[in-house]
Formats: sequence, structure tokens, C-alpha cells
Amino acid sequence: MIFETSVQSYESNLIYAQTIQNGLLPKARHFEKAFRDCFVLYKPQDKIGGDFYWLTKKEDTVFFALADCTGHGVSGAMLSVLGISLLNYVIQKNFAQVGDYLTELDKKWVETFNDETQDSAFNNDWMEITLFSYNTVTREFQYASAGGEFVIHQGKDVQTYKGNNFPIGGWQIEKDREFTTHQVGISPNARLYFFSDGLKHQFDNDNRKKFGRKRLLNAIEHYHTFSMDHQYEMIEYIFNAWKDATPQTDDVTLIGIELA
Repeated sequence: MIFETSVQSYESNLIYAQTIQNGLLPKARHFEKAFRDCFVLYKPQDKIGGDFYWLTKKEDTVFFALADCTGHGVSGAMLSVLGISLLNYVIQKNFAQVGDYLTELDKKWVETFNDETQDSAFNNDWMEITLFSYNTVTREFQYASAGGEFVIHQGKDVQTYKGNNFPIGGWQIEKDREFTTHQVGISPNARLYFFSDGLKHQFDNDNRKKFGRKRLLNAIEHYHTFSMDHQYEMIEYIFNAWKDATPQTDDVTLIGIELA
């Protein structure tokens, strides 16, 4: 009886935490104001998790980020809340390059875990994140990435983009590391796809093979000309059919965006 009560209490707390975490994420109306169209496939492994997405606008410039924090469940969710909080802080600064926002974010992240009473070298909490800015008037597009990657489809051109290969936080090999800003020419109606590692790492029903990066990129390429709603339905169907009865192995996030 005591065990059942403890389980019920934990489940209730988890559901409440899920409500809070979901409340911190951008709503459909925020995407509708910023982009022509989009879809959001967001499946935490344990109701809450370490994946999060973030969206804001400063004058004519839209800023969007997708991040994947260490772990999942409660620990991952705590890091995601930290990531959202730090993004909201650093975006108030007026940097001309989006890479500078990640550099500042990295400094604040490291400061958070810098416990002078312990050896901070043993702390390996990290966050992979891709951040882009898009000026809706000039169409200037910048991005910076800490260990992540994303895809841009425009016209018949399909490109995968990466940034720095080290994350936010983690083992501090570089004392003063900086994140590189990249500029990309964007055509009207370009479609962008951002994803965490969860979908790639999902095992199949026989628990023998991972979904993999190639299969994910092929699915995005195959359906990218369809409506965003149809893309969402088909990719979710493919993922669920691949996973079938196998437990989900990580937080899963895939977001498709069509720029105005």
C-alpha cells in the first residue's frame, strides 16, 4: 500500500512537472507569428526530458533554438529549464553575431556548475544546441551550433549544416572557446529541419538496430515537399512503426519550419 502510494505520488509530480515544462515551450501561436508554417514532433521519454525548443523576436529578427541536454527525465528537464533561463538572459544583449550568444551562454552555463568546494573538472553536464537568427525584412540568416546539425531545403537544393563540434558546458578542454557564426543565403519558402539525437538513436522492434541519421535524413528529404501537417503525420508514423513495442530510448524532437 505504501509502495502504491509512493508510485502514485511520483506519477502525479511527474505530470505536474510536465505541465510546467510544456508551459515554458513556445506555443503554436508563437510559431504562427514567426514563420509561414511549421510542425513540432516532441516526445520526451519520461513525460519530461532534456530536449527543448525556444523562440523569441527582437524587432525584425526571429531567434530560434533547439537543444538537447544531458540525460532525460527529471535530471534532463532540470537542465532544460536552466537552458531556457540562460537563453532568455543572454538574448537581452545586443550581439551582432549569433555565435556570440552561444559563447555567452557557455560562460553562464559553466559558471552555474562551478562549485568552488568541489573539483569542477568532474562535472560533465552539457547541452547541444543550434541557434539561428532570421531578419524577416533583409532575409539575413545566421546560425551557430554547439554539437548539433540541421537541414535546409530550398528549391532543389538540400544541405546539412553543422557548427562547432563541442557542446555548451561539458569537459572544458578549451579555456576560452568561442562559437562560430555562419551566414546562409535563404530563398523564399525555404524549409528548415532541426532534430535532437533521440530519433536517430531509437532501436527497432527487435531492439537490434538504431533508426540512424541516414534514415532520418531520407525521411525528411522524401516528404519535404508535402504540407507541414502531412510531414508530421508521416514521420511520426514511420517512427512509431520502427519503435513498435520497444521502449523509447531517449527524448525525441523534430521541428520543421517554413520561413516567410
